[in-house]
Amino acid sequence: MDHPAIDAHQLTKFLIRFQAICALVLLLMVSGLDFFFPTQYALKAAVHGISAISALVVGTFITHRAYFLLRGARTNYKSLRKWTAAATLLNFLGAVSGNWIYMRYRGQDGPRDWILKNVPDFHNVLMEFKEFVSLFPFPLMVVATFTLFYYKDHIHLRHDMKQFIAIIMMTSWFFLMLGFVSGLILAKLRFV
Repeated sequence: MDHPAIDAHQLTKFLIRFQAICALVLLLMVSGLDFFFPTQYALKAAVHGISAISALVVGTFITHRAYFLLRGARTNYKSLRKWTAAATLLNFLGAVSGNWIYMRYRGQDGPRDWILKNVPDFHNVLMEFKEFVSLFPFPLMVVATFTLFYYKDHIHLRHDMKQFIAIIMMTSWFFLMLGFVSGLILAKLRFV
């Protein structure tokens, strides 16, 4: 009896997508549980957590796609334009919701006061840095998205622009990671 051949490429794609979906669901559950945290700022924290995690996941995905742009490999630009637009929107939501919860962070008896009292060096180094670094991904993704939409499918003729976009995407992901990790550290130290 003949068995259908298993296409290794299709199986690999399936496994990668399955793992990514599982990781995304688990990460979103972590932030989603903030809705039930006993504080009046649970909604703000959950919205920011979900938008930040979503921005990081999409940013990681397009960073992997940026590698192919750097190499000059064949790329589906229509799909890449959609993903960069989604990353731009999610970075915008992350920045807006971060500023929304930031009011609580700097408010009276907020996490900032507690951190300054208990670990002042942490605030003076990491948090002052995070406050600015977390805003960089949005304008970087705006530039990448604009460039991809401006050149449309003709961008394959401009290797320099493909490399420029790839570097911007990777830089944006780097700043996303810095902001995300420092935000997790902050949440671990003192939840809003």
